[in-house]
Amino acid sequence: MRMKTSLTNKQKIVLSTITDLSNKKGSSPTLDELRKELKYPQISSVQRHTDALKEKGYLDKTRGLSILNIDEKVKIPLVGNVPCGAPFLAVENIEAYIPYDKSRIHGNSADYFFLRAVGDSMNSAKISEKTIESGDYVLIKKQSTADFGNRVVALIGDEATIKKLMPGEGCIRLEPESTNPKNKPLYLFDDFSIQGVVADVIKKGGN
Repeated sequence: MRMKTSLTNKQKIVLSTITDLSNKKGSSPTLDELRKELKYPQISSVQRHTDALKEKGYLDKTRGLSILNIDEKVKIPLVGNVPCGAPFLAVENIEAYIPYDKSRIHGNSADYFFLRAVGDSMNSAKISEKTIESGDYVLIKKQSTADFGNRVVALIGDEATIKKLMPGEGCIRLEPESTNPKNKPLYLFDDFSIQGVVADVIKKGGN
């Protein structure tokens, strides 16, 4: 990977302005929009700086004024603790939105939501090398089916839980992955549904 070189003061101002305009618009500005914001008399004056930013590795050479190496974020709703009964993404359940790297989302970001883990029934499960401990934020991809071995959010009557989906004898087994022996598997014969599959974990400390 090519190392970035230092910027002149004017180039820093131009890059900062591109960043501000991109955040306001939700997309990269045009050269003319940048010129007006900087109050330059001619586009050629702006282009001289943007060409330098491209050569120095700060702007994408093939995508207008797109800034390189800035992770795009999407806002994923946090619906609190695992809810009981109410639909997960009901408006009244949404506590906040958590920014998440768009590049790590498969498909539509609207198919994802976060839950706050409660308890220690999954504290030895490894999701992307991270365990699920009480207070962690668990990223869920909405889907109604899952493969055995997946960690799922299952709705059992009015109660929802995160467990490992496993086959049982004539039933489905929801298996805890815990260091606490008090957590026991659940054997399900009917009256349950899968709400989604665990995709990632954000530790409560932010890692």
